Amino acid sequence: MNDKPNGIDVVALSQFAKGVAEDISKRSARFNVKTKWEHQTRSVATVSHYSLGGVEHQRHFEIAADEPTELLGQNSAPNPQELLMAALNACLSVGYVVNAAAMGITVHSLEIETDGELDLRGFLGLDETVNPGYDEVSYAVRLHTDASREEVEKLHEIVTKTSVNLANFSKAIRMVPTLEIREA
Repeated sequence: MNDKPNGIDVVALSQFAKGVAEDISKRSARFNVKTKWEHQTRSVATVSHYSLGGVEHQRHFEIAADEPTELLGQNSAPNPQELLMAALNACLSVGYVVNAAAMGITVHSLEIETDGELDLRGFLGLDETVNPGYDEVSYAVRLHTDASREEVEKLHEIVTKTSVNLANFSKAIRMVPTLEIREA
C-alpha cells in the first residue's frame, strides 16, 4: 500500500490530529496578511508568518491584486473577488485530497469551479438596499477516483463539514475593525 496517497503523509496527519485532540496548547492556528496599496486599484499582500500551536513560523509570499481595466485597474493580477474564490477552491482542494488520503482513496484528478454574481449598485453605493457582496455562490467539484460512489459521497460530506473557507463563506464572521489615521 502507498504510504503517501495523493502525496499526503497519512501517518504524520494522524499524529498531528492526535496531538491537537490531546493537547489544548496545540489547537490554535493564526494567520496574518498585510496588504499595501501600490497605485490605482493594485495592492500587494504579504504573508510573512503564521502561528501553529503558539509557535510562530516564518515564510514569505506576495499576492498581488488588481482590477480589470473596465473597473479602473491595469488588469495586472486577479481581482479581490477572484482571489476570494481561489481561496475557497484551494481550501476545498486540500480538504478533498487530504481526507481522500485518510480514507485510502487515490485522487486521479480534481477540479473545482466557483461562480458568483454581484450587483454593482451595492459596491458603487448607488442603492443602499443592494448587498455589495454575493447573495449566492455556486461551486462544482469534478473529482476522478477509483472509489465507489458511496465513498466519494462520504468524502464530499466530510469536506463540506470541515472546510474552513466553506464555513467562512457560509456564515457571517464577526469582524473587528480598527482605523489608525496617520497625520500628515
